Amino acid sequence: MKNNEVLYFEGAGCEDTNRGEINNCRIRTAFTNNENKKIYVEICGIEKTKDDLKKYHRFENYEVGEAIGFIDSCHYLTDDNKIDDCNESRLPCERKENISYSHKGILDFINKNCNCSFDSIEDLGWLAGYRVFADETKDTSNTHKAFNYGDEFQYNSTLENTRKEIQKHFYDLEKSEGKKYPNFSLWVDDKDFNLLHLLRHYNGYNKHWSIRTDIKNWKENIQETKLGKYAC
Repeated sequence: MKNNEVLYFEGAGCEDTNRGEINNCRIRTAFTNNENKKIYVEICGIEKTKDDLKKYHRFENYEVGEAIGFIDSCHYLTDDNKIDDCNESRLPCERKENISYSHKGILDFINKNCNCSFDSIEDLGWLAGYRVFADETKDTSNTHKAFNYGDEFQYNSTLENTRKEIQKHFYDLEKSEGKKYPNFSLWVDDKDFNLLHLLRHYNGYNKHWSIRTDIKNWKENIQETKLGKYAC
């Protein structure tokens, strides 16, 4: 592995549902370990309550209010269509222990149990653009899941901030149009990180726009386009 390597996690639950210092109650990623084996990991987090002291002995080493992580999935990715990896390729640590749901706790777990040497981990929000599940890849014989790897992802904070500005623009727009709860969808294209998809919901139909984030004035270049799904 390279020096100062970061492992990025996708925030896969509800964003801003903080559990301790982690910004999301569920995070997931895929990566390659020191043996060049590919692994998928998904972790859920809760905060310990006073009632947990009476119910769960396994929480006795944690303080009330402390964030606790559960290893919901930890398995090899064999890229073999004949093998159900989540059932047949599990690592021994899956669902066997609780960890501190913190950057250090998660980093220590990954390095110890998955034979890795990462220097840090980061959990990313929706508009950072990291999605562990990629579009399905197809060959002549079969169709299988494809993955984006958190140790290969190139995080760009400036680009994420631009996307957040666009998100705020449409949130404010829908509020000004009288919506009590704006309900548009905004997401990063799976292949082109400089492309945003905007889906706005109207009574009985949807509309889709493509937004470029690599030009100076995105407002003047936004284009209504056909998405081919979601009725638009």
